[in-house]
Amino acid sequence: MLPTAPGYDKERLADGRVLCFRFRDLKPATVDAWARDLTAELTGWPADQPWRLLLDIRLQGSTVNTYALRRARDIANLRPDLTGRLALLVASRLAADVVSIALRATRNRYRQRQVFVNETLALRWLLEDAV
Repeated sequence: MLPTAPGYDKERLADGRVLCFRFRDLKPATVDAWARDLTAELTGWPADQPWRLLLDIRLQGSTVNTYALRRARDIANLRPDLTGRLALLVASRLAADVVSIALRATRNRYRQRQVFVNETLALRWLLEDAV
């Protein structure tokens, strides 16, 4: 586990090939700290390695808010040259449906995105060779 901010933890999975953020809340201060952290990670990611990101947003009783979605959309537009995948891990099938709708509304031709309720399946998908 890497140093964390108050509302999330950051870790590397699968021998460092997957960057993972696990959220405890999505308060504006947490989202702002995460946005700075993710921007630094994305801009510093080696161009010869596919981007593999797991966002664990299985918030207990909370939902993704518009502020977090807006910040995520801004970051998604960085590094269009970098191919890769983003897996969103959510707590329920209903949450998966809601987040999937938000993803479809955001264009991103260079990185694949998918929503999961099972972490093992999310990691398997992130690590597939066809990136």
